[in-house]
Amino acid sequence: MSPFVIVIVVLILFFLFKVISASGGRANNARNVGGGRGRQLPRKAAAAPMRKPPEYLGVPEGHPARPAAERLEAALTADFEERVKDRILRKTPSMRDGEWLWQWFELKRYFLMCGVLKGVPMYSPRVDDLWHEMLMFTREYEQFCKRFCGWLIHHAPHAPGGGKPDPGERAWFDWIYGELFLPAPVSGQLWGAFYRTPMPHDLMRELELESEEALRGKRFNVRAAEQFPDIDATIRYLVERGRMLAASTGREQTNQDRDDWTSVGMTTGLLSGMYFASSWGPAGDFERQMDSAQSEEERQANNGDGGSVYICSTDDSGSGDGGGDSGGSNCSSDSNGGSDSNCSSGSSCSSGSSCSSGSDGGGGGSSCGSSCGGGGS
Repeated sequence: MSPFVIVIVVLILFFLFKVISASGGRANNARNVGGGRGRQLPRKAAAAPMRKPPEYLGVPEGHPARPAAERLEAALTADFEERVKDRILRKTPSMRDGEWLWQWFELKRYFLMCGVLKGVPMYSPRVDDLWHEMLMFTREYEQFCKRFCGWLIHHAPHAPGGGKPDPGERAWFDWIYGELFLPAPVSGQLWGAFYRTPMPHDLMRELELESEEALRGKRFNVRAAEQFPDIDATIRYLVERGRMLAASTGREQTNQDRDDWTSVGMTTGLLSGMYFASSWGPAGDFERQMDSAQSEEERQANNGDGGSVYICSTDDSGSGDGGGDSGGSNCSSDSNGGSDSNCSSGSSCSSGSSCSSGSDGGGGGSSCGSSCGGGGS
């Protein structure tokens, strides 16, 4: 090969080498830049956005309480909601939209329970704060209550003996909540962990052995049921469901028991069978059995460190069955390190009630309770 050809080949190879090197450098730079951005994105979006609450409070279609949930949603107008939200945001400007949505959602669930039950404890200071702000709009609040269940949902004073939650009441709350609603991702964070208190044996015997009439008068909102067929049907469903579950506590629970409503499309109360059975068994096994019965999603929804505020049950004397801001209300503040009550003379506290604020060391909140005019006539 001539020297001239060799020189030409060398020059061509040198040129190709420079082109390849330049292209490789640009590609590496692009990968480095892209990789750097990729590494930064997870830090910017560390927390996934909250899912929106399900429609109609997560009461599935076909459930006897679904019409009541639809009526409750319709009774709470968008204007009323915005006015309550405005008051909350003025007091808590750092509240995010997701926090508001879920707290409002859980308050509506609580109101549905008030429409069905004779009295409902309030275990969430954050949800209770929203309730207090609603009470400032006396006329709108009364209209909502009467459209939904026919009677005022009012605050009631603490039960005698202090503010510690009654284990039997918490167990009753957990069971009813699970029978009415599908699991939601933040419920346990607001209400406190579910299924951590065994169902008392006496309560299970009561559900199994007492007549439907006796159970209705003792535990359910009889007056609302007389006015609204869907609430009456929901009470009948819960009485029958409780009787069946209590009667089956002596036998071993199977996957079929846990899923016994799938044939009619029900997806609520899936943990009820295990809850009753575990409550009847040895106390030391209760928590382990309930944990093993739940899926990871259910454990995340049901666990939490919510409030420890106890709110007592209904006023059966007949003085609290009407509306509005009656003159006998004595709303005051008795703070022991907790948050102050927003109960005031403009609230919808029932006549003769003594709404006060106190703390048992578990997060503070008001000592007001709920009824929907429930109980016997």
